[in-house]
Amino acid sequence: MSFSLEDRELKAGVKLLDGRPFYLSLEGIEKLKEVDRVDSLLDRLDQALASNEVHHVSITLDRFHTSGIQRLKNNSYFLRSTTLEYYKDFQLEKVCANHNCSITYEQIEEARINSFLTMWELCSRGSLNSPSKHTIGVQYDAMKKEIGEQYKTSCYLVYWEGKQLGIVIPIIEPGTKEEGRLFYMGILPEQRGKGFGTPLHQLGLALLQEKGATHYIGSTGVENIPMQQIFRNNNCKPFFQAVTYIKEK
Repeated sequence: MSFSLEDRELKAGVKLLDGRPFYLSLEGIEKLKEVDRVDSLLDRLDQALASNEVHHVSITLDRFHTSGIQRLKNNSYFLRSTTLEYYKDFQLEKVCANHNCSITYEQIEEARINSFLTMWELCSRGSLNSPSKHTIGVQYDAMKKEIGEQYKTSCYLVYWEGKQLGIVIPIIEPGTKEEGRLFYMGILPEQRGKGFGTPLHQLGLALLQEKGATHYIGSTGVENIPMQQIFRNNNCKPFFQAVTYIKEK
């Protein structure tokens, strides 16, 4: 039987991001108050790994939930990253995508996806966030599985004064109708350190509003000081510190 969350886990607020066969990502297991429920969930995840249903499992939870973290360690999960999460309420502020018309962007359809994936790979080089163990092609295939049909309208190449700048992937979080996320945002290495991060992020926020998002949640590694400044520049407020633990088959 393939892995799925039980009703009691869903009601408690546990969230599953399904990128099978590449990954399963869970959030909010600390909302399960009973230890046996956590153990049951971890046992079922182990079964999914053992049966080759999925290559790896990641679990993100409150950085200060010590008992949950110890339980993951006891079950052979290892720390992948420590992140800060930020929040923005779009109902309090409408975001303008481009104040000075220097930014242009185009939505990339499936027929042209190779050029987008090439840019994605270039933008990922030298990132301050934890790198993925998967190729860009695998990440793209997993993204399609995770977010569903919206992938067809979520891939954007971005330019500054006609020159390639980076990419942005605005999505509505699966399982919600109004929670905006940027699945990925990246700048070409040669364009970094020039102040382009803030307007690129602002564009992503504006595209999320166009998709119907009422609020935005973003995250970045604790060591990624430039991205934290970008969040502050665009009036996003810190609200949560998280850790992600991972287990592979």
